Amino acid sequence: MTSAWNWIGIIAWIIALAVFVWVFHHIRVRRIKMIVERKHTFEWRNLIGSGIELIIAFGLVIGMGYVTFNRHVNLSDTKAVKVTYSYEPLVLRVGTEGSYYVAVDRSTSNKPVHVYNYWVKGAKYTVSSNKATVISSLKQAKVLDTGIPWSQKALQKQDNKHENAYVVKMTATYQPSFMNGLGVRVGHQAVTRWLLRVPAQSFINTTDVQNQ
Repeated sequence: MTSAWNWIGIIAWIIALAVFVWVFHHIRVRRIKMIVERKHTFEWRNLIGSGIELIIAFGLVIGMGYVTFNRHVNLSDTKAVKVTYSYEPLVLRVGTEGSYYVAVDRSTSNKPVHVYNYWVKGAKYTVSSNKATVISSLKQAKVLDTGIPWSQKALQKQDNKHENAYVVKMTATYQPSFMNGLGVRVGHQAVTRWLLRVPAQSFINTTDVQNQ
């Protein structure tokens, strides 16, 4: 269900597109009047007026496009986003290459992206390395995931609880606000990030990657 806040952006988009269409129509009508009524093919006044209208029209559409699609989220701004965390212990897998918590596969694309496979409560999950980080030390979270608000205190608590083997899913959701409403973002997920914690690098199966 669309949040009522998002109607700010929906109405703003309707206005911006309506102005954009109207400007081109008005420029055409004004040029026809200039040619038919005043018998002129060029007027500075007409050119300047059309230029100003085009700047306003494109400015509205570009501005709305930026607010809707390109505005970066600040995860530390609690008024803009709500950040939640979920924790699950990893299940140890035993294979021909030894015991591991995370298996790294090759990506099906040509991009330098890997796929992480992990298991929790008997179920297998897969996540791209673009959205996840594997660490064997809590210090690595600060270096490898700069800008992601991982709590060292909370992670240390999970270390003690799950013997250094768990997955953390961080979800940031846009909060009700004027700017989020203008971007039609309220209630939508801003960022989803996974942190895979393993006791040591030896618990990561990289056989498929090494053989590529």
